[in-house]
Amino acid sequence: MRAVKKITAFLLAMVMVLSLATTAVYAAGDDAGMNIIFDNNAPQAGDTITITLNVNRIFSDAAILETYLDFGEDVTYVKTEFLNVELNSRMIDSSRLHIYGWGDEDEEIAQKVKSIPTGAFARITFKISEYAAGKTLNFRLRGEFDDIDWDTLNDWDDNYSVEVTGSTVEKPTATGYTVSMGADQQVAAGQKVRIPVTVASSEKKITGFNAYDMTFTYDPAALTLNTKTDDAANLTVKDDNGTVRVRRYGATQALGEALALDFTAKKAATSTVTLTAAKFDIDANSINFDAPDAAISDADTTVKALWNVSLPDGFLSTAANGSTLVENGGDFTFKTTDTHYEYYLNITTNGATNIVKMDNATYTIKNVTDNVTVTVDNKIGKTYTINYVVVDNTTTENKATVADLVAYTATTVQYPNDYKFTVKFPGTGYVVGVGIEPDKNKRDYVRQENGDYVYTLLGSSLTGDENNEITITLTKRENTSQHKIEVVGSGSDAFSENNALTFYSGENYTFTLNKNDTYYDYSVLVYYWQQNIGGNGGKNIHMEYKDNGDGTYTIIDMPYADVTISISKMAKAIDPDAVEVSTYVELDNKTVFKVVVQGSHELLNRDQTTYSYTWFTYDGQKMYCNPRYTKFAGNGSSSSVYLVMVDKGETLTKEDAMAKLGIVTSTKQENLDQLLEVGSDVNEDGIGGVGINRRDVNDVQLIYDLYNGLYDSFETVSMRKFLKADVNYDGVLDSQDAVKLAGELLAD
Repeated sequence: MRAVKKITAFLLAMVMVLSLATTAVYAAGDDAGMNIIFDNNAPQAGDTITITLNVNRIFSDAAILETYLDFGEDVTYVKTEFLNVELNSRMIDSSRLHIYGWGDEDEEIAQKVKSIPTGAFARITFKISEYAAGKTLNFRLRGEFDDIDWDTLNDWDDNYSVEVTGSTVEKPTATGYTVSMGADQQVAAGQKVRIPVTVASSEKKITGFNAYDMTFTYDPAALTLNTKTDDAANLTVKDDNGTVRVRRYGATQALGEALALDFTAKKAATSTVTLTAAKFDIDANSINFDAPDAAISDADTTVKALWNVSLPDGFLSTAANGSTLVENGGDFTFKTTDTHYEYYLNITTNGATNIVKMDNATYTIKNVTDNVTVTVDNKIGKTYTINYVVVDNTTTENKATVADLVAYTATTVQYPNDYKFTVKFPGTGYVVGVGIEPDKNKRDYVRQENGDYVYTLLGSSLTGDENNEITITLTKRENTSQHKIEVVGSGSDAFSENNALTFYSGENYTFTLNKNDTYYDYSVLVYYWQQNIGGNGGKNIHMEYKDNGDGTYTIIDMPYADVTISISKMAKAIDPDAVEVSTYVELDNKTVFKVVVQGSHELLNRDQTTYSYTWFTYDGQKMYCNPRYTKFAGNGSSSSVYLVMVDKGETLTKEDAMAKLGIVTSTKQENLDQLLEVGSDVNEDGIGGVGINRRDVNDVQLIYDLYNGLYDSFETVSMRKFLKADVNYDGVLDSQDAVKLAGELLAD
C-alpha cells in the first residue's frame, strides 16, 4: 500500500503543476488516536490475558486505519474480537498482529473506518506461557489514521508492559539425539583408517551435547585400535578384546562429529566396526536425570583392507577408478603416461627386489601377496624415423617433389629433441598443407618474410606409430581462400586508399598508414572472429604484425577468415579541424557559447591490455565528456564540451577558444566525474549510480528558467546542469528541450 501512496502522490503533483490547483493537508493531533488497556494487571503464568484496543478520538476525514501489535515469545496469540466495526486482522509472524482497513472513498471498508466510535474497538486474547512466572510481558502498539490520499491524520507508537506472577516452573529440555557411523572405507594394509561418529538432534534448541557413553565392536585380528584415553579431553577408552566403551564429559561440544575412531589395518581383509549402544545428554539434565539412549541410524562401518602398490611419478593403475589397491592373490596392471621411453623397473615385494624391462605401455604384477613398491631404475628415449610424402593437387603438369616443397637436414630424431624442417613458399595463389601422423605430435611454425614456413615438431610430444615412425604429408593446392579487410576505429581515416582490401589466407599482407603525427598518437590492433565449435558464439583472435618503420605494416600468415584492422587515435595536441565554437543560449544580459573538441579519450595500446588516456581542458579546467556531440559515432570517437558565458554583445571566436584549450594525458582512467550521463535528470537529484534517471516536472521547469535567462551564472546553476538541459541533443538550449522532456513525462 505504500507503493500506492507514492504513485498517488506523484499523480497529484502532476495535476498540481498542470492545473495550478491546491490540495488540503491534514496534520496529526497532539494525542494518540489509539491505546491499549489490560484486563488484568497482575496475571499469573498459564493464564489468559485480554488486551483492549481503545480509540481515543475519531477524525471526520479518516478513511484508512492501519495498526500493528508486537509481542514477545512468552505469550501465544489466541484470537481477535471486533466490538463494533469489523475490519481486517492477520498475523504477520508469530510475534506481530496486523489490524487494518483501507479502500477508495466509496468502498465499504472506507465507510467502516469513518464510522468507528471512540472507546473500546477490539479485544485481543493471548495465552501466557506456564514458564513465564517472574517475567515482564512487553507489547508495542503503533499505527495511524489516514485520509483517502494516505495523508496522516494521527499516528501512535507506544510501549506497554505487565508483570507475570505465580510459581516458577522448570522447563524440561528434550534432546532427541541420533547417532550414525561413518561411510564404508577402503584402505591399504598397514595404513590408518579414521571412522567418524556423528550426532544430530531433532530438537531445534539443542545445538550440542556435554556427555556421551558409546560402545563399539571390531575384529582385533584385522584392525588395531589407536584411539586412547585422553584425560585432557575428559575422554576414557576401554578396549576389551574387540569391545570398546568410550565415555566423555565436560564443556559443551557442537553437534556433528562427536568422536573419530582411529584404527590401523593389519592385513588385507574385510571387517566391520559396529556401534552397539549410545547415550547422549546436555549438562542441564544432569541435575535430575540419567543420560537417555540415543537413536542409532547407521550402526556399521565396513573396512576393506587391500594390498597397496606404490607407483613412481608418471605411472598409473589401469583400474577404472585408478586405484592402486589389490586383493590378496590378485593381479595388478599399471601403465606409463609417457610412452617416449623404454623403462627398466625395480619391483620390491615380500622382502625381495627384481629388475624388469617394460617393453610395452603396460606391465602386470602377478599374484600379489604383500605390499609392492615400484621404482624406475633407468629409462632411454626412443628414436623416431621421419618419412615425407608429397601430394600435388594443382592443375600443373609438373608435379611438386619433396625437394620442391621442403628443406630438411635429418630423417631421424630422438626424444625429447625438437625436429625442424622448412616448407618452401609455393608461390602466390598456392598453399601447402602439412599433416603429421601420429597426430599426437604437437607442432609450431613461424612464417618467414619470404613466405616460407619453419615448422618445429616439439620434442616434448614426439610420438611414433607401432614402428616408431613419424609421417609428414605435404599437400600442394590452389589457394581458393580469399577474405576481406575491414578498417574501423577513430583513426581509420589514416588507412591509405591504395591498400588492398582482400587477401589470400596463409600469405603475408602489407598496408600503409598516412598518419597525422602532429596532432595524434595512433594504435593499431589486428584481429579476426573465431566461431566456437557448434556455432554457439565465438571470440576475437588478435594477430601480431610488424611495424616496418616507414608507415607500412606487415601481418604474417593471414588467417582463414575476414580480418579487422582497428586504428585508434588520441589527441596529443589541439587539432584546429577538431574544434567547433557555437552559440548555446542567449540570456538577457549574457551569451553562452559552446566549445566542442572532437577526439577519443583513450587509446588501447598494442599489448591489448594497457591504455593511454587524454582529457581536454579549457582555461585549465577539465572539459566535460559528452558522447551526444560526437560526430563520428561507432568508430571510437568521442567529444569534449565546455560552456563560456560572456556579456551581451561580446563574442567568442574559434581563435579565442584555441588559445585556452589544453590537453592532459595519463596512464590511468581519470575524470569520470566529468562524464555527462545520457538522460533527462537535469537538476541531477538522482546522481548516485549508473542508470539513475529521476526526472520530473522540476527538470522541465529548470530548462524553462535557463533559456528564459533566470540564471546567468554558473555559480548559481552549474555548467553541468546547463549542458544536461540540452535534452534533444541539438547543440542549443531552447524551448524545444522543455517541450521534449514534458512530452517524455506524459509518456512515463
